[in-house]
Amino acid sequence: MLSQIIHRELVWFYPWLRRMAGALMASERRSHTLQPTALANEVLAKLLAWKGDLSKDTEKSLRLLAVTVARQTLIDHGRRFASRRRHLTQIRDEQRACTVPSEAAPLNTRVTMVLEAIESLKTIDPQLSDLVRLRFLEGYTHQQATRMLGMSPRTAARRWAFAKAFLAEAISREEDNLPYDPIA
Repeated sequence: MLSQIIHRELVWFYPWLRRMAGALMASERRSHTLQPTALANEVLAKLLAWKGDLSKDTEKSLRLLAVTVARQTLIDHGRRFASRRRHLTQIRDEQRACTVPSEAAPLNTRVTMVLEAIESLKTIDPQLSDLVRLRFLEGYTHQQATRMLGMSPRTAARRWAFAKAFLAEAISREEDNLPYDPIA
């Protein structure tokens, strides 16, 4: 039996198997998560479980069989890795499909909608439009924007809340392709 032959030949076989596994891993195009020692141990376990016989030239047959089993182990490991990666990619794509509506407007269209909503706000209240520009487009803090416009912080906070609601409504109507009536 092969397991008896391996036990008898283990003195030279296991060090050779580890060197062969290292050389085989080094010649692979992409790196594996499998280490050469783990590959050697897996090949040894598979050989010990094998029920077949070898030809008369035991050393040559054992080496050939070990290389074949090692290559097949790497192929199986690569297939499992690729399958797991495909599965994770599929899950990621499904999650993206659930979180991003397929009819969402492209980014440049949404930016244009925001700028148009700010312009329509300017027709109603120019100072409020300036507050939105300072906070939203230029990135100033609430305190900096209120100082620049000469508003009290409470008035600016109240008007900021109105501006956000106004912009959200204007953008929502624009997305639904409804005409916007600022008085309605």
